[in-house]
Amino acid sequence: MPRPVGGRGRANAPGKKTAEIIQQEVSREVGHLLHLIFSQRRKAGGLDLDAVEMALRSALHQAGAAALTQLLKFDPPGPEQRERPCPCGSTAYYRELRSKTVLTAVGQAACRRPYYLCDHCHHGQFPIDGDLDIENTEL
Repeated sequence: MPRPVGGRGRANAPGKKTAEIIQQEVSREVGHLLHLIFSQRRKAGGLDLDAVEMALRSALHQAGAAALTQLLKFDPPGPEQRERPCPCGSTAYYRELRSKTVLTAVGQAACRRPYYLCDHCHHGQFPIDGDLDIENTEL
């Protein structure tokens, strides 16, 4: 079941399917990294701790960004949420889902969110951006 974010829109709930996708991504990253670490250890006869730490950090950042991308996939609004007030005094209507790349603490994540457009003044709105504090920024 979708969960509201900041009272507006809906994001995919961290339900079973989303959790499975995130788990698979994390498992893939960690498995790949462990394979590289053990291969290097066999070849060199030892372990370069600095290199392993940096590789772990990089892999966990990639997995974190992939997890955020899954969590930032918003569903289209329900019938009761397809209209919003526009600053011009008219009404903005839901048009489509649009993507935005956001640079997070763990790397780049894609956010797919609802887009609303006012037919009167042609002003577009992304209400989720305000809820996530990513309005007019990519950070």
